[in-house]
Amino acid sequence: METAKGQTTIVGADPETGKDCTELVRDLLNGGTVSEEEYPDILQECDRFGWSERDLWQKMALYLKKRVINEKGSYPLELGDGPGERLRKRMLTLIGKLPYRSLDEFRGLIAFTVSFLKRAEFVCDLVVYFFAEREKGLQDGEEIDTQAYTDFFADKLFWELEKIRQIGEQTSLKELEEEYVDWLADRILDGEVLV
Repeated sequence: METAKGQTTIVGADPETGKDCTELVRDLLNGGTVSEEEYPDILQECDRFGWSERDLWQKMALYLKKRVINEKGSYPLELGDGPGERLRKRMLTLIGKLPYRSLDEFRGLIAFTVSFLKRAEFVCDLVVYFFAEREKGLQDGEEIDTQAYTDFFADKLFWELEKIRQIGEQTSLKELEEEYVDWLADRILDGEVLV
């Protein structure tokens, strides 16, 4: 298949059956609201095609724009994980060299980073959702306030990073994750997390 610019596209397919995944994207775009019962099946289909949910969102938008699922030389930009992999391999050696007294702090730091990564992923999903929700009725020629989305993203993360710094000044690494999760729970109860 060729795009308007003459680039060859690679059509996604189920690795086992070779079935074209364009059908999944078309069904989702034409289906309207996704029910709670359908959602796990959609995630399973993504997994079968080797996609994350973000990959699916990207492919749906690309299909609407160009009527293709994949575009050679486009999203996602693969930065590679060489440095991260080297860090993680080295970690396996370093853990055995930690002094006994620091193990609880080390475990607390790991627990905190896991919670923070989940939270950062939620904020990323939230900013993408806000864009789709706010811009869904935009007419051709109308301007998109891109700064509103980057400001929201940066403000949300900086606000949380400042709170993490404050918690860190008052507690140990062992207790950091628990304090952070408690703070997030308070924000949820106050209705502040989504704003």
